[in-house]
Amino acid sequence: MNREPTLRPGRGATVRRRGLAAASAVVVTSMLLAGCAKDLPTPDPEPAAEGPALSQDQEAAVLESVVAVLSKSTESGDAKPLGNRVTGPALEVRKSQLQVAKVRGDNDLVTSVPSTFLQLVAPTTTEWPRTAYAITEATENLETPRLVVLEQAEARQAYRMWAWVQLVPGVTMPAFADSEIGSEAVGADDESLAVSPRAALERYADLLTKGTKESGHAKSFDLLEGDLVNRIQADASNLRKSDSFKEADGEYSMSFSLRKGDMRAVRTADGGALVVGVLVGKELVKAEEDAKVPPLTRTQEALLDGEDPTNVLRTQYTDMIALYVPPSGSEDKIRPLGYSHVATQAANE
Repeated sequence: MNREPTLRPGRGATVRRRGLAAASAVVVTSMLLAGCAKDLPTPDPEPAAEGPALSQDQEAAVLESVVAVLSKSTESGDAKPLGNRVTGPALEVRKSQLQVAKVRGDNDLVTSVPSTFLQLVAPTTTEWPRTAYAITEATENLETPRLVVLEQAEARQAYRMWAWVQLVPGVTMPAFADSEIGSEAVGADDESLAVSPRAALERYADLLTKGTKESGHAKSFDLLEGDLVNRIQADASNLRKSDSFKEADGEYSMSFSLRKGDMRAVRTADGGALVVGVLVGKELVKAEEDAKVPPLTRTQEALLDGEDPTNVLRTQYTDMIALYVPPSGSEDKIRPLGYSHVATQAANE
C-alpha cells in the first residue's frame, strides 16, 4: 500500500469554503454652502481589492466538472468531450491512454483522478491565463493523491485540466498562502528562487538522463525512494541484467528534455515555488540484427497494436513533473513532488 503524502498544516492546509468579503466602499459627503463657488475636492480612488481570482467553492466546482468529463470519456472510450475540460499535456496523455484502453479492451491503464480534494490553491492574478491547483484525496484503490493543474486561457473560457501528477509516496508538500489571500504565479525565469523554474526542470531532466552517479545536479535534489529518477534507474538496471538482453547483445538508452513553453509555477508560503512542467522522454532498446525486441510493457504492446517486432524498439514518453524549488538563500534542496510517466508513442524499425 502506498503511503499518502504529508500535507503540512501551514496557512493554506485547511480548506475554507467561503467567499471573499466584499470590499467596503468609502462614501464621501460634502455640504454645499450657499453662495460658495469653489470646486469640491476629488477623492483619490481606492486601490483594487487584492485576493484570489477564484473562490474555494468555485475551484471545487471546477474540479468536479473536470472529473465528470474525464469519467464520462473513460466509460465511453470517446476522447471528443475532453476538449471542453482538458488541454495541454493532460489532453495529449489522456487521448493516448484512451487509445491504449481501446486496443486492450479495458481501462486498467487510464489514470484515475478523484473529484474530492485535500487542498485547493487559487490564483491571485487578474489577467489571463489563470492557473489554479488542486491536491486530491487518495484514489479508491489507495493510490496516492494527484496534484491537478487547472487553467483558464481566456475570460470567457471554462477552466480546464492542464496537467496532473501522482504524488510520490511519503512526500511533504509545501504550504501555500491562506485561501482568502491566494497565491501568485511565478515566471519561468524568476530570480527569487534558488534556481529558476526553467533551470530546475532542466536539471531534473539531466538527472533522469544520466542518473544519480553521473549527473552533476544530483546533490541539488532531495529524492525519495518512489521518485521517477529511482524508477528509471531501476528499470534500466533490470533490463541490462536480464539474460535475454545479454544474449542479444542489447543496447539501451533513455534521455529526457524539457518541452519549452509547457511550464507553470506558483508561489509557496515560504517564498519558494511549486513548479509543474513537461519533459519528453525517449527510450531506445536495440539488439543484434537477427534478434527481436518485443514490447516491454502493456502500454507499448497496445501502442504497437500488433506490429511484428524487429531488433529496434523506440518509445516516447510525455512526462508531467512537479517540483518544489526553495527560495533564494535557502539551504533546502529541490524536492520532486510527483510525476506522470506515460508512453505516448512506440515504433519498431
